[in-house]
Amino acid sequence: MVARFSSLGIPHHRFPPFSPVGPSPHQQQSSSWDFSPILMAPASSHRGHQWICDLVRGSCLLLLLVVSNLLLCQGVEDYAPYCKNQPGNCRIPLQSLFERATLVASNNYRLAREMFNEFNKQYGEGKNFTSKVINSCHTEFMTTPNNKEAAANTEDEALFRLVISLLHSWDEPLHQAVTELLHRNGASPDILARAKEIEDKAKVLLEGVEMIQKRVHPGEKKNEPYPVWSEKSSLTADDEDVRQTAFYRMFHCLHRDSSKISTYINLLKCRFTPC
Repeated sequence: MVARFSSLGIPHHRFPPFSPVGPSPHQQQSSSWDFSPILMAPASSHRGHQWICDLVRGSCLLLLLVVSNLLLCQGVEDYAPYCKNQPGNCRIPLQSLFERATLVASNNYRLAREMFNEFNKQYGEGKNFTSKVINSCHTEFMTTPNNKEAAANTEDEALFRLVISLLHSWDEPLHQAVTELLHRNGASPDILARAKEIEDKAKVLLEGVEMIQKRVHPGEKKNEPYPVWSEKSSLTADDEDVRQTAFYRMFHCLHRDSSKISTYINLLKCRFTPC
C-alpha cells in the first residue's frame, strides 16, 4: 500500500446501458491496500527498562500491550510496506483506511478540476462547449443526493454503493481518454499526466472503498448496476470539433462526479471515525 501510495504523486511540498458492479476490465488484481503488521521498534536498552519489570511484577506484558495499542492508534506512517506474502492477517485500523481514501478522493477531485480548467483554457476559447454538454453525463441518470445536506441524510449503505458505482462507471472512459491522449499528436502533456494519475488513483480508491465497506458492513453483498460510458466513437472521431466536445464533456462530468465521490467518502469517514 505504501509503495502504491508513494507512487501516486500526492504532493509533498486522478439511462444508458448498465453493467453489474464487479472487477472492471482495467482494474488491477493485486491488492494495493495491504499492510504488514505494525512493527514495534526495539527498546534502545533492555537493562534500562528492566527495572520496570522488577518494580511491578507481571506488568511488562501489560505495558507492551498498551504501547502496541498506542502505535495502532498513531498516524498512518508507521506501517511496513506490504502485507503481501506475509503470514497471518493484516488488519489496518479503520481510521487509517478512511484517511487514505479521503486523501486520494480529494486529490482526484483537485486533479479533475485542474484538468477541466486547463482543457477549457486551451481549447474552449470562442467555442460554446457548455451548451453542448449540459445534462449529458453518462452518470446523469444515477439517483444521487441533490446536495451535501441531502447526502448527509443518506444511509451509509447507499453512500457506499453510490461511490462504488461512480468509480466503476469511470474506469472505461478514463482508460480511453488516456489511450487517445497518448496517441494523439499535439495533446497537452499536462492534461495527459493528470488523466493518467486520476486513472491510476481511481483504481486504488475503488479497492480501498470496497475494503472499507466490507469492514463496516460485512453482510453487504448487493451489487449495484453502474452506467456504461458510450462516447468512444466521439472521443476518437476525425472531426476535431466532435472530439474536443467529447473531451470537454468527459472532463466536465469527471469534475462533477469526483466532487460527489470526495463528499460522500468524507461524510462516511465522519460517521465511522473521529473527524
